Amino acid sequence: MPLHAPYASLLDSKVADLNNVSGGPFAGAITAALFLRRFAPKTKAHAHFDLYGWNPSTKPGRPEGGEVQTARLVYALLKARYAQA
Repeated sequence: MPLHAPYASLLDSKVADLNNVSGGPFAGAITAALFLRRFAPKTKAHAHFDLYGWNPSTKPGRPEGGEVQTARLVYALLKARYAQA
């Protein structure tokens, strides 16, 4: 993920030290990575999962609201990979 420095200003806030999202749809994943970098500046490696965990409308078997399907998949993958470690 490129950490394009000029996008850091998209996290500026009028009421807080730092916004956790930009004010528009532009460069969302990059600004999220820039936000996270402020909290883990000295780590050698980290993973950032940019997951869409929301159903905007009701569909059969999928009610409107939070959706954890992707989170369950990531957990299953990590468990399978590191369970024997």
